[in-house]
Amino acid sequence: MFVRAPFQAAAVLRGGARVFHPRGLVATGHIELISSWWTLRTGARIDVVARLSRGVRTPSGTPDVLGLALKIPLDSPDTEWDLLLASSGTSAVTRILPLPASGWRKARYSSLMPYSSNGTDTRWVQAAPVGPQPASTSLDALRQSLTDASLRFRVDLVSATGSPVPAAHVELSQVREDQDDDQPTFDPVLHCPPALALRPAWLAGVRVGAYRGSRRGRGDPSP
Repeated sequence: MFVRAPFQAAAVLRGGARVFHPRGLVATGHIELISSWWTLRTGARIDVVARLSRGVRTPSGTPDVLGLALKIPLDSPDTEWDLLLASSGTSAVTRILPLPASGWRKARYSSLMPYSSNGTDTRWVQAAPVGPQPASTSLDALRQSLTDASLRFRVDLVSATGSPVPAAHVELSQVREDQDDDQPTFDPVLHCPPALALRPAWLAGVRVGAYRGSRRGRGDPSP
């Protein structure tokens, strides 16, 4: 409750807008997992819904915290995995911080919090664009870029002391015309594969409250 209330109030003050990354673009495409660390099937192309977003609502085209969120269906009926990444650094210190990027082309994304696989083997998820993307943070420019060609990303896993290891490929191929209020919501703690968990657990609990508060402030009754 103490975590949820401030975020609920912030969403109300924003006129029902999301507290986190209020403006975004929804796209569809696929992800291909190439590492057994995920504990999910590898090699197959899995259809995904993605939301690419700006975090702070700075003036269009100026540096902003950028977001890459993926909604990945799991094998069990009506279950999904929400993988949320934000522009960040790539070092051991900066990968835990949401940092502004000057453009979609230069953004380097991180899960900010690491995941544990089967209770051990803790890794951060990182992603980087592959191929052309807009040099600015404009969503209009991103929309045009996606209209012209697919957006591709390389996904890596990195431990606290190791080097990045290739883990997945993402390709987004089509814009989905959802208005901001109708765009999908994401919760990386509640929607997660059974064998993966965000760490540390207490901070994951804080994020649950923050996302719940933001949803309720927008009038979204989802749990």
